[in-house]
Amino acid sequence: MSKAEVETKIELIQKRRKKTINIAFDKSQKTRKAIQKHRNKIIEDTQKLIDETDPQLTEEGVQKITKKGKIYFRSLKAFNPLLHVFNTQVSKLKIPDEKKQLTSSELNQFVRNLSRLVNDINKEKAQVDAIMGLDFLLKKRGIYAAFAKITSELNDLRDLQKEEYSVVKAIEDLESIIRDIENIQVKTEQLKEEKLDLEVQLKVAEESRDNKEDIRTALVGNPIISNSRQRGIRITEIEIEMGTHLNSFKKKFKKYAREVQRGSVSGEFGLVNTALSYEKNPVQKFLDEPENNPEISALLEELINVGEKSLHLKQKDLSNLSRALKNIQEGKFDLHKKEWHDLHKKKNEDDASSEFKKVNGELIECESEIKDIEEKISGISENISLKSRELLNLSESLENRQNRSLEITEEVINHP
Repeated sequence: MSKAEVETKIELIQKRRKKTINIAFDKSQKTRKAIQKHRNKIIEDTQKLIDETDPQLTEEGVQKITKKGKIYFRSLKAFNPLLHVFNTQVSKLKIPDEKKQLTSSELNQFVRNLSRLVNDINKEKAQVDAIMGLDFLLKKRGIYAAFAKITSELNDLRDLQKEEYSVVKAIEDLESIIRDIENIQVKTEQLKEEKLDLEVQLKVAEESRDNKEDIRTALVGNPIISNSRQRGIRITEIEIEMGTHLNSFKKKFKKYAREVQRGSVSGEFGLVNTALSYEKNPVQKFLDEPENNPEISALLEELINVGEKSLHLKQKDLSNLSRALKNIQEGKFDLHKKEWHDLHKKKNEDDASSEFKKVNGELIECESEIKDIEEKISGISENISLKSRELLNLSESLENRQNRSLEITEEVINHP
């Protein structure tokens, strides 16, 4: 629903409001005429009572004279305050001229003053009832017929006043919805522009990243970099393969050294030191030692000899120890060691060359730039997602306001 559609609904409600005001105007005119008519009737009837009574009678003679005289004084006491209320309140009751259009504020003021008049009259009626007595009220009950009519008109006007209030409130709500729709539309366009700008930034960043990736691929493909990395990979593979055999023995080495020191296992002092030196990093220790590694061979043999009975090693552990010892004795580990040292030497020589440093520096810089671009892309993508969520929320908010405008219109138009 657009702003124009909501404005159309306001026009429909304005028509309903005009109808309400016209009814209220007619009611106010009727009420004014009823008040004037019955005000005159009360004045006439009261004056008639006064005229029928001898004006020469005094209060001092009331106890001795006729019932008619009593009625005279009672009527003065009862009706004079009532007439005063009428004269005072009616003068405050500003009723619009018949040719004038009634406004909400005038209707509200009229209803307030009329309500005050009815309340004051009801108070004075109670005084009249008490003073004049039942016989008089039965004879003069026509005087009070006006009050029921005025009260009825007041209740009708109050209903119209409530309807007028609901119509005015509905119009205010719809006008507020129009303002909300305008703000939502402005915000939506702004977010669309921001999102479009972010998408352009994202495209530029992705193109920049792709260009850097091409450069990186070329640098990585340079033989001096490629060879260095391949050697590094093979060095790691050897260390992992060696570690598969030796790293699992770290706790066994420590256990052997501890038990020998305690005296629960017999062993040589040199083997204890070997066990402790291998306990932290068996692979590095093995690779750093000369070929054949007689110390580790002797230690493995000792562990196999005393392991099952004295160290309570499992059969699986003993099998692994035997396999490692066999590899050392057959020179398989020494081949790995030689390859490892040769690779390290060649890699260190290549890495120390000026060409490697130059190309590797360019590669490091390129990878750093790619990382920065990736972070930028991630930030832009997150912002785009945020804008998309905001646009979705605005769309839902717009739909809610459109639905509310329909509800408001139906409530007013379909009101009986």
